[in-house]
Amino acid sequence: MLFFPLLIGGQDRDTKDYSFIATADEMIKDPVNCIRLQRLAVKNEHDPSLRSTIYAKYCIAHEQDIDDSIQFAYEASQEFKCFSFSKRAKMMNDIHDLLLEEKAKLLELMMYEGHPEELALWEYAGMEMAYRRECIEYFKTQLRGSFGVHGRNESLGWIRKPDGVVVVSPPGNASCSNSMTAGFALLGGNTIILKPPLRAPVATLYLWHEVFWKALSANGAPKGTVNTIVGNSSLIMEKWLASPKVNDVFFFGDSKSGMQIGARVFQAGKKPILELSGNDLLIVWKDGDVKLAAESLCDAFLGSTQICMVPKKALIHEDVFEEFQNEFLRLVSRLKFGLPSEKGVALTPVVKADEFFLFLNDAVNKGATLLSGGQKVNHQGAVDSSGIFLQPTVLKIDSCLDALGMRCFLEENFFPLVPLIRIAPRANTTNKDAEIFELMTDMVNKNEYGLRTSVWANSSYYIGKFVKKLDRSGLIRINSKHTGFSPYLNTHGGPGLSGGPFGEANYIWQKTTHLQSVSVTRLDPTSSET
Repeated sequence: MLFFPLLIGGQDRDTKDYSFIATADEMIKDPVNCIRLQRLAVKNEHDPSLRSTIYAKYCIAHEQDIDDSIQFAYEASQEFKCFSFSKRAKMMNDIHDLLLEEKAKLLELMMYEGHPEELALWEYAGMEMAYRRECIEYFKTQLRGSFGVHGRNESLGWIRKPDGVVVVSPPGNASCSNSMTAGFALLGGNTIILKPPLRAPVATLYLWHEVFWKALSANGAPKGTVNTIVGNSSLIMEKWLASPKVNDVFFFGDSKSGMQIGARVFQAGKKPILELSGNDLLIVWKDGDVKLAAESLCDAFLGSTQICMVPKKALIHEDVFEEFQNEFLRLVSRLKFGLPSEKGVALTPVVKADEFFLFLNDAVNKGATLLSGGQKVNHQGAVDSSGIFLQPTVLKIDSCLDALGMRCFLEENFFPLVPLIRIAPRANTTNKDAEIFELMTDMVNKNEYGLRTSVWANSSYYIGKFVKKLDRSGLIRINSKHTGFSPYLNTHGGPGLSGGPFGEANYIWQKTTHLQSVSVTRLDPTSSET
């Protein structure tokens, strides 16, 4: 059985208060027995009946542990902020090296927690891409700059200064990969307290103990530069908000609770950094590559669409709608059910199954056509009214006006439900393509969320128009996978309900620092120095 202590003040901390976790495979096959064994483990963790099911135990923080983590992080911040940009960048490079070394273990732990291999590999790809040396080197250059010399001897410039202690609450569905984003606060000179989710913290704990802290400590970072705590989320958040030693709160979650927490953080005099729900749209223009676009939209079903940055719906030019629909349905029919440990599986149990049926019925009652799916199934794909999986479900919506009244378009589909929306002009229009373009871009720009938008088009003229007109997403991808990762570009962030009033492309080294202008006038070279 693996053991995961907390990390506080540079030391592993065993609180003697433990939770136990079963493998996702076993939890899916026999949840009642898993819960029984988890309870048994609390009484006798050495019981031989636990061996094939319970794979890890981890510590739960007490109030004193939370308080200690804040104090250690604060003390470390006073020293760490003075580390040079080059030294911080060296730490980030070492983090990347260790990430490569620990790939197999991290993938194993994510799969134990319920991430199928295909999903875990995608998550890891984003983690690795973001920390490549060329990215770190460029980001480092964005932390200070010079305007030049004014007059004879006044040098003018700017520098980004660390906010101080950054506390992080990553999401329950993808804590390990998302927490990697928070690590960029270190490049800005901040210290970090990370709270993995109570029910599935082990991959995240391993990442921050064996990758982050290992790299930092090897480079002389002060104790307390990174800390991990696991426990009651409400209690931890209250302590963070009450402490004058906490500066920034980086919160992942759904938009409703995230906006409420953001307001509380702001009222507490701290900086809220919000990474919330997504309602991403994929656009297919009449000359776009239909096959590649359909493959990109099929990524919607990674994790059964319970990932914020996957495409949730498609706007399709009427000239290629039938072709796209047929190709997409062909790909969807090949998606595989199974346990997280099985090869080729991308679908996972669905948390909001009841909401799925509300959205589905709302759409069908308002004119949508059900093309595939729509039922509960078990992990083997058999229809089962008590199943915890859902079939990948595809809707056809012939009118964009109808779509504007449907929940499946207006809200985030956090379950495997993807509507295909045919975009057609009004009758007797004089410029069909121009009107379809305006309808598409208007629907995207009126989206209340704003993480990613992807466009599939060949025309240079329309590519330019899409880039110019679309302004409601943190990232636009043209003719590349919606869920893809590129060097230098943000993986997270966006306006509206995805990031709050200050939402935009999210670079955490920037978000957790503040801008300071600097004027340095040199002493007269003939004067004496003291």
